[in-house]
Amino acid sequence: MTEVFALTKPLWEIVLRATVAYLVLVVLVRVIPKRNAGHISPNDMLFLIVIGTMGTDAIMGGATSLGDILLMIGLIIGWGYVLDALEYRFPPLRRLFRDRQTLLIDNGRLLRANMRREMVTEEELMAVLREKGVNDLSQIDSASLEADGEISFVKKDEPKAK
Repeated sequence: MTEVFALTKPLWEIVLRATVAYLVLVVLVRVIPKRNAGHISPNDMLFLIVIGTMGTDAIMGGATSLGDILLMIGLIIGWGYVLDALEYRFPPLRRLFRDRQTLLIDNGRLLRANMRREMVTEEELMAVLREKGVNDLSQIDSASLEADGEISFVKKDEPKAK
């Protein structure tokens, strides 16, 4: 029974593999455009599955014992907690690891440079606005692409949140 939990890899190797692989995956996920974060297409889902599988291979490195696997899972959960705590305590890290909203419409005018950077087409933006009952940009004070990939907007007659 104890051999089931025995480590088959050196402790330092397990810690190093889990840490490096997790941090690399955090960076890779960070570069996915935020407009895809809320609505994942089939191609993006496949991409994430393949990246996750490669990440698992990188983390596991041929580890087969339950002890190795449980230790690696614990390390990944631990690193997730540590990064969340660091982001909470140090706002510059939060800005580095978390997306902020991107203004797409300001005072009824499209901000095309921002739209290009976020890969949001005018057609996509107008479709979202039409779903919310808005047919004319002149009705919009501002619209933003939120960190979760959703587009939010404020009509000109609505009070702005402070």
